[in-house]
Amino acid sequence: MDNLQIGTFGWLHEDWQGSFYPDDMPEEWQLDYYSNAFRVVLVPQEQWLNLTEEELEEYADCVEGEFAFYLELRESMSPQKQQQLGLMKHVLGSLLSGVVVFSESWLPDAYLEDVPVTLVSESLVLPGWQWQAEGKMISGEPLGFVGDLQESGKWQTELLKSFVGTLPEQLLGAPFFVGGDVINMSRVANLKVVGEVLGY
Repeated sequence: MDNLQIGTFGWLHEDWQGSFYPDDMPEEWQLDYYSNAFRVVLVPQEQWLNLTEEELEEYADCVEGEFAFYLELRESMSPQKQQQLGLMKHVLGSLLSGVVVFSESWLPDAYLEDVPVTLVSESLVLPGWQWQAEGKMISGEPLGFVGDLQESGKWQTELLKSFVGTLPEQLLGAPFFVGGDVINMSRVANLKVVGEVLGY
């Protein structure tokens, strides 16, 4: 496996200014900068629900080459979410690669608007692929997610080995996202290096 892709939950984080992003970088340049370091991103629900067609076209223009957007979906599908998901699929096309559902009460279909779904839940499971982390079962379309990325290189190594060990043999790669209230980018960068050293 040669293309495990490390990414984060969103790219708009104030505490990244001056650490990951240069001090004076405007917000509208940040996706372009992020996409040069990482090839996947998980877009928070509150962000993608409010995007206009023009903003989506700007996002598509910001990223070059192989890049993938994934969307966070909390608890359930509503008409507003379905309509916006349809717009995003229309504008982003193949750049929209998946929907990540966080739910304890609603079991989604394996595809929403023909976009593959990954479910993160303590109580619900989609058929097919499964992986367990932080007391949650992640199932459906193969995808990794942790909300608390520890600093230890040994811990990160075991995390990625555990995840990759569950992936179907024919799968060429998968995204792995780091979330949490505060995302430490030095730890994320280290996780990316660990993956590369392991040959993922």
